[in-house]
Amino acid sequence: MITNTALARVLVTGGTGFVGSHLVELLVRRGFDVTCLVRDPKQLKWLQGAGVRIVQGDCSRPESLGSAVRDVSCVYHVAGLTKAFRTRDYYAVNHGGTKNLLDVCSRHGSGVRKFVLVSSQAAAGPSAANRPVRETDPPHPVSDYGKSKLMAEEEALRHRDRFTVVIVRPSAIYGPRDTDVFELFSWATKGYILDVGGGERFMNWCHVEDVAEALLLAGAAQVPSGSIYFAAEDRIYSSFEFREALLRTGGVSARLVTVPPWAGYLIGALAEAAGRMRGKATILNRQKVREAVERYWTCDLGKTHADLGFRAQMPLERGLAATWSWYRENGWLR
Repeated sequence: MITNTALARVLVTGGTGFVGSHLVELLVRRGFDVTCLVRDPKQLKWLQGAGVRIVQGDCSRPESLGSAVRDVSCVYHVAGLTKAFRTRDYYAVNHGGTKNLLDVCSRHGSGVRKFVLVSSQAAAGPSAANRPVRETDPPHPVSDYGKSKLMAEEEALRHRDRFTVVIVRPSAIYGPRDTDVFELFSWATKGYILDVGGGERFMNWCHVEDVAEALLLAGAAQVPSGSIYFAAEDRIYSSFEFREALLRTGGVSARLVTVPPWAGYLIGALAEAAGRMRGKATILNRQKVREAVERYWTCDLGKTHADLGFRAQMPLERGLAATWSWYRENGWLR
């Protein structure tokens, strides 16, 4: 078990969000001194009572970041956009925000020794039918989200000689507090599951608690600067297996609704328009359809196992059951 190390004082961006809040809780349990960069201190969400230091700042405003990076030895950059109203917002936040934080770490974070960037498998792009994608494969993202994450990775690698940079690419993440994959749970309770394009798809999944553990290990491991790692459960699931597990663990039944890709794009466009009217970005959008029509999102975990000693502890069936319970206990679903 990783506990307090020489990199004991850490900064977490995005700590009020899904992955960030789980990482913060894990770091605190392991004895780390945690500072969280928060845009609005009045909106602490899951950080209430966490026992962390709050610094107000925004990665889009470099002038607000200096005090956050001062006196910390490790930075976990978790903040980012997974859905947005406008394409340019992905680049402004995921790339631009990362660049700003890295530049400030270089100028004002004299004690920063490690920078862990939370990227995504979307930055690598889909895998081939007969081989999971590897860290050494040329990236080929298919969405602007993935492209913006890849640009963030490239920005981080430009700083690899100033401090140790480690990039973690989680696969599809799910778990308590998530609002993205949550939509699949919500649709299932309403009696349907949308399938764009039809046919089987294959992917690795990763429970958020396992993602947090992988990030902690990435921050503690002595690895070469510029190292890239995938984080996922070491099992590939077909879309059929996932749907069956989702319904079984939730105790619900749902009808599979298959639509052709063109209809998926149309539904995505309509959902985006509805989201703009409500003032809330939706995960059902054309960007996600671009990713959904790809048949293979699998990743090779050999390097992650060897270098970080990471192996996911939450199998999909148990993780889905726990997630259903959390959504229901917290009133997100009936």
